[in-house]
Amino acid sequence: MSDLESGTAERECLIEAVNVDKSYTTQREVIHVLAQTSLQVLKGEVLGIVGASGVGKSTLLHVLGGLDKPLKGSVLFRGEDIYKQSNGYLENFRNGHIGFVFQFFNLLPDFSALENAMFPALIRNQDRRLARERAEYLLCEVGMKDRMNHKPGELSGGESQRVALARALVNQPDLLLADEPTGNLDYHASDQLIELIRKLNHEFDQTFVIVTHSQRVARKLDRVMELVDGKVSPSSQNLVI
Repeated sequence: MSDLESGTAERECLIEAVNVDKSYTTQREVIHVLAQTSLQVLKGEVLGIVGASGVGKSTLLHVLGGLDKPLKGSVLFRGEDIYKQSNGYLENFRNGHIGFVFQFFNLLPDFSALENAMFPALIRNQDRRLARERAEYLLCEVGMKDRMNHKPGELSGGESQRVALARALVNQPDLLLADEPTGNLDYHASDQLIELIRKLNHEFDQTFVIVTHSQRVARKLDRVMELVDGKVSPSSQNLVI
């Protein structure tokens, strides 16, 4: 076994999809999106999921994040099936363990960058002073120290995505799920965002799963899985040490 394989084997499996099926019924047909899909996300890695448009990458991310229950199969978070727990578990799971970053930022337009970053902590009824301190710290970490009091309409796309990243991290999630986070950014802003994700991964051992259609972005990640015909298969890309 190589040092690379050995290092991978020693990592904890943070979340795992096991034989997940997902389909949607329209007025005309049943659309099968995921079919016996399985993958593992290791703690502390930056995992990419690639595939053609409409293949189900976002659906897989939503299933992993507790937003969309699969028709069959299991999603195990540290060994426990998140969809077989008692009422209220999924909401607590999402609020306590998962951070989300989306392509379109989803910032509240009437609130400052700081207020947007604080928002998830306030929803959890955290002390406002502590929530502010955590949000300020993260905004500094993502290079937004001098833009905290600006509203989304005053920020560039890259700046808005940095705020969204800080917001996703404010509750200190175990896993951050990013759906096409560079999709609305130019090459320069995209590279800066991925460099920032690598920095946060290195400094905080933060685990990321990033859905992207960009091979350019995928080449900068630790490991890449390709979604084809509703199933995930390893790509030829190796882990980055």
